[in-house]
Amino acid sequence: MILNVVNKNKLPFKNVLMDSWYATQRLMALIDNMRKIYYCPLKVNRARR
Repeated sequence: MILNVVNKNKLPFKNVLMDSWYATQRLMALIDNMRKIYYCPLKVNRARR
């Protein structure tokens, strides 16, 4: 969905707000590579130790 917003819809944005359900390493890396700032709570099983 985020790739459609960026590539197809050309919606300008700087920040992404998402629920902890979507807070995966793969998605956060994708958002980071797009040079966007993301905000989301992390579940205990998602945090690195």
